[in-house]
Amino acid sequence: MEKFRPHQEEMPHEPPKEDNLATPEAPEQAYQALKNKKEENPIADFTPEQQAEIRYKQQILSSLAYFIGKDFRIPVELNKPGAGWHWDFKENVIRIDPKDLLEKPMDYLRFVISHEGGHRRITRTDFIPLEEWKQPGFSFMMNAIEDPRDNNFVAESYPKFQEQMALAYKQDLDLEAKAKEEATQRLGQLPRFMQAGFEYIKQWFRETQGQETKISADLPKDVRAVVQATLESARDSWLRYPSRKEADKSEELIKKYARISYEISRDEVWPEFKKLVEADMEDQKIQEFLKDTQTEQGGGEGIQGLPQELKDKLTPEEQKTLEEAIKKAIEDAKEREEKTEAKKEADAKSENEDGKEQKEPQERKERESGKPIDLASLPEGIKQKIKEYIDSLPEDQQREIAEKAQVAIKEFEDALNEELQGKLVDNPEREAEREKNTESGEKQDAPTGKSKKEVPGIDQEELKKYQDRIAKELKKDANIYEKMRREVLPLIDKLETELREIFVARQAKGWKTGFTTGKRIDIKRRIQEKAKSIPTVESKAWQKRELPKEKDYAISLLVDLSASMDCDNKIKETFKAVIVLSEVLNRLSINFEILGFNTRIYEYKDFDQPMSKPIRENMGGMLKEVDNYEWSCNTDSGWALEEASERLSHQKADQKFLIVLSDGMPQESAMHLRSKYELGKVIQKVLAETDIKLIGLGVGEGTEHVGEYYPNSIANVEVKEMAEKLADLIEEVVANYDKF
Repeated sequence: MEKFRPHQEEMPHEPPKEDNLATPEAPEQAYQALKNKKEENPIADFTPEQQAEIRYKQQILSSLAYFIGKDFRIPVELNKPGAGWHWDFKENVIRIDPKDLLEKPMDYLRFVISHEGGHRRITRTDFIPLEEWKQPGFSFMMNAIEDPRDNNFVAESYPKFQEQMALAYKQDLDLEAKAKEEATQRLGQLPRFMQAGFEYIKQWFRETQGQETKISADLPKDVRAVVQATLESARDSWLRYPSRKEADKSEELIKKYARISYEISRDEVWPEFKKLVEADMEDQKIQEFLKDTQTEQGGGEGIQGLPQELKDKLTPEEQKTLEEAIKKAIEDAKEREEKTEAKKEADAKSENEDGKEQKEPQERKERESGKPIDLASLPEGIKQKIKEYIDSLPEDQQREIAEKAQVAIKEFEDALNEELQGKLVDNPEREAEREKNTESGEKQDAPTGKSKKEVPGIDQEELKKYQDRIAKELKKDANIYEKMRREVLPLIDKLETELREIFVARQAKGWKTGFTTGKRIDIKRRIQEKAKSIPTVESKAWQKRELPKEKDYAISLLVDLSASMDCDNKIKETFKAVIVLSEVLNRLSINFEILGFNTRIYEYKDFDQPMSKPIRENMGGMLKEVDNYEWSCNTDSGWALEEASERLSHQKADQKFLIVLSDGMPQESAMHLRSKYELGKVIQKVLAETDIKLIGLGVGEGTEHVGEYYPNSIANVEVKEMAEKLADLIEEVVANYDKF
């Protein structure tokens, strides 16, 4: 085994390298180099004794992280003081807070590093679509359930962790109080969905202590209702983790458990949890509106800033109540600002007296347009009248207020996620940011490392014109896709909801017996064991949530791009149908492929590719292929079907479906002769030699031949109904796959 070497960083007392020394010729460069060197050492401002203690504890905790994370090459690095702890998924680095190493007891530090090692071992998020992750409230819900799931795995696999969990959790209980205080300052109140997330964590901790479920009495009524409705599903989700043996066995099993846990959270918890988010958004719109009325542009502070139309709706008593709430919000904000400024001055004075270099005072944050008020102090009647007034505003003003509300809540949510131990660092949103940065940079040619612009023998000016033209075309295609996607968005949402219900109904809920540890006991088996005098320590009557054996799907869509599809809006409506299918299957994490054909095969999305912006841009070009008369004069259906079925047959899935959308009879080209690729014979071959289910969809009138060729088919589909018919077909396929 490779000898353990702790991660080394250059110590502050080491002499600077020669090329870092200042010279008369390059004083600025030398200063920059020294500045960078200091930035690379996050504990440079600590005393030598403190640095030695930090390094010693870092070394101890590193070995524990390696052991639990089952990764003996993972670096355990020091974060910036006060920046917290986390595991960076992409870089595979655990970063620990040096400030905590000095201030927190060793049991707490062991707990946190074990927790981070557990994330390294079982937390996986790469399959979560970005569109879902970016929804306000979704990432907080995921964090609130994933952390208990991680702790369960570590506690079961490493019993010593269980002893430290209570101490560490109690020290972290103040996180909710801090969040509430911060939310009061920024939003006026702690959002409902965050109260629900914290309640999940509380109930999980009660469970670990052997206590019965007891929902906090001080929760608002609507929050309590959502927690009661979803707690069992949240529990189901955080109990879906692999055993230590399963985690050691394969990465595939780890991902299966992670995906199932995510799907339970998404399908069973999120629909109810989202109701709280929506209610919080409505409150925040009221909050943003009232903050705007406090500015001079609104006509003055307090009630004077309200529009006359709204004041006319309020009774004198209601006006007085609202006036007092606004006045109190302004006074509280001023008091907090004064305390903050006094603390900054005291800290600066203390640093100066200690002989340390006095840091430049931070620039004051730009003052907000107004101060959030305590909405809980307002009667429902007042809030309802304000809401009705907002709803009566012009559409652009309503949209502006709604956008402000969403930004405020999302920013606070992101900040709070950073506070949660074991935050999901490499979440889909950050992964997308990396991809965007990668796309914006120049791609390198291997092995020379030269950029493509530097390839000799190519006129650079002509190349730039070509690249600009391609970029313009891609942008146009992207606009086409997005424009049509907006048109069919209601259908996308509807189909997604219906398919989710089918999947959830089929999801396994059982418990598996035969473990030496677990979350509950199989009484019947334990009685049998006692009859055989099997001692408790040798009992295998413990139960764990079973891993659902959900059937996997692989769906291939083969779209006719022959010239005849250019008539009567056929290709346009078919393209909308393809968008519906692509977006829904992507949201449901079903593996799929999009192909087009005429005399050629056009690959728009491969099975192994995620649904990304470039893929959507590429799909926008589908509309133009029917005009390419060099290739679109023929309909090589038999050859294209054989090619598509060959690709689909290599997919490891229980259920494989190939759906063909076409408007015409096969018309083979000289490249793919009828004698070899007659459609009827190809279909019989596919059905006889593979486990693929074939489905034909006839686009437009006069497509009865589709029913003659394909055993499962829908013919003569009206063009304007194309998207809806395909949606119905996919639902039928998923719901009744055993009948095909």
